[in-house]
Amino acid sequence: MMLSGNLATRSPRPTIDEPGVLTLGRTRGVAEHFSALLAKLVRTDVALEANSYTDAYMQNEDSALYRAIFIVIDSPQALEDNLALVENLRKDNFKPLICAVITGRGAFNKIKYYLAGADFCIKINTLSDDSAESLGEFFSSEEWQRDIKLTLDPTRICLLSTNKRLDISFAEMKILEAFAQSNNHILSHDEIANIMGLNPNFYDPRALEKSISRLRGKIKDVYGTNAIQSIRGYGYRLMRGLISTA
Repeated sequence: MMLSGNLATRSPRPTIDEPGVLTLGRTRGVAEHFSALLAKLVRTDVALEANSYTDAYMQNEDSALYRAIFIVIDSPQALEDNLALVENLRKDNFKPLICAVITGRGAFNKIKYYLAGADFCIKINTLSDDSAESLGEFFSSEEWQRDIKLTLDPTRICLLSTNKRLDISFAEMKILEAFAQSNNHILSHDEIANIMGLNPNFYDPRALEKSISRLRGKIKDVYGTNAIQSIRGYGYRLMRGLISTA
């Protein structure tokens, strides 16, 4: 079923105060088709824009103005090429959520996209209304709906919100600091072990998992958010934009 939607009727070009959503596709037509699907899932006051991968538009710093960037990958040959696109978008640009949307059949390596800087990888069969449920998971996620921001204070070794304080250990502070300062907000098991002072060749993975689980639980109990997510077979990821360093 073909989607329809007049993107020109959406709110104007996003500003720093009102970040919008950008879709990039192999062609502008593919991007606009996907944006028409997004228009059914977001508020009408959210600005939607569409462009092609190769447009010179993406060579400037405007991508920093968006709250989310969707990259539609509609051919197996484009999977590797778009890793470089994700890396370029993420370079020196920590703010927007980046979501790789892979259409069609076949497997792909999510971890590669996460390491390149993507926050989500969504697999759908076609760009149709039938895909709305999968895309709806993005807009119902904590990252999209997040209404809390935390500051990591290394001097007082704590996490701060506008009205709450969470005291943490020095090791936990160093782990969160490393997460927050990484472009992809991801740390491998070995990187976390090194931060914790564990021998990278002999540490007990269960001890590391327990430490991360304890830290995740502390943040959840005080601030009600799942700040740290597991990446199976690799390590952990910090929710983008949740924690900044003082």
